[in-house]
Amino acid sequence: MLVSSPSARAKARYEPTGIQVCVDVLCPLYYRCHERDGNQYEFNTSVDFSNFILEGDYGRGDIKWGGYSKATNSQSYYASKGQYFRVGLNYNLLQDTPNKNMAFLGFRYARSFFKDHLISKVCYDSTGPMKNGDTLIDNKQDNVIARWFEAVAGVKVKVWKMLYVGGAVRYKFGLHFDGADSYVPYDVLGWGLSNGGPFGFNVYFALRIPFVRDTLPRTSSGE
Repeated sequence: MLVSSPSARAKARYEPTGIQVCVDVLCPLYYRCHERDGNQYEFNTSVDFSNFILEGDYGRGDIKWGGYSKATNSQSYYASKGQYFRVGLNYNLLQDTPNKNMAFLGFRYARSFFKDHLISKVCYDSTGPMKNGDTLIDNKQDNVIARWFEAVAGVKVKVWKMLYVGGAVRYKFGLHFDGADSYVPYDVLGWGLSNGGPFGFNVYFALRIPFVRDTLPRTSSGE
């Protein structure tokens, strides 16, 4: 009779069982939906340890948009370019299922590194646009760092062989800037509009690569 020893089960609980490499399919469409020019791409990698999942995101973007302000009767221009990452830990509510499906709750720490350029007669703070008289703002910030935290809930399920699909809902909070000395950045890579809502969404296509081992090693007893 084959049984799993307590030590083998404990060891399996803390050893990685596989890695998932994902791409966010909504991210490149974000700025098209908001009628602005730009591109943003985000990739996700996760390593599962039975109940716990170590997860990280990496993204890059190049944003350009212009608009008209009725308050100042003037055109505005804003551009931002940089990269960002998120790292954190999830707890898998589905335990160790045969297909390695996930329904998880997690927490993230995020940072964004970018430079931006604003030309406008309207300046922005964390509450939105503020009229700035007839003074034209034309400033660049070359070394801005934003950091924040996120609470995350999501799922990833197997659809065919090693292909998985999934999604996540993010609640973002605690946004803070370093290096933004001239104005508060309006559009933050990885966060979105600085005066926008606290929620974000991801939709993933993923490839899961299993590690070659039995997730619950067994020892022989009596044979």
